[in-house]
Amino acid sequence: MIIEWDIEILACKIVTDTEEEANELGNSEDDILDDMLDEKYGVSLDTYTEIVIDLLPYTPQIKSPINGALYNAFVDGDTAIVKREVKK
Repeated sequence: MIIEWDIEILACKIVTDTEEEANELGNSEDDILDDMLDEKYGVSLDTYTEIVIDLLPYTPQIKSPINGALYNAFVDGDTAIVKREVKK
């Protein structure tokens, strides 16, 4: 299951230069993030969400240490930001 908030976190990370800026943006109004995505990529948050979902099958697979399930995921270091369980 993909949570919209996770995709917003990923978006905040790609339109800012530091973790601090990403966190500040994450706590701001959605319109600001939408404007920054439009400025950098010419897309809305809705379009960005669709792109992220479409690209997930092409991301690395990671294994959950909790249940052993495999996920495709956008990762930052050792943390999955957006993930979806691999279809069997």
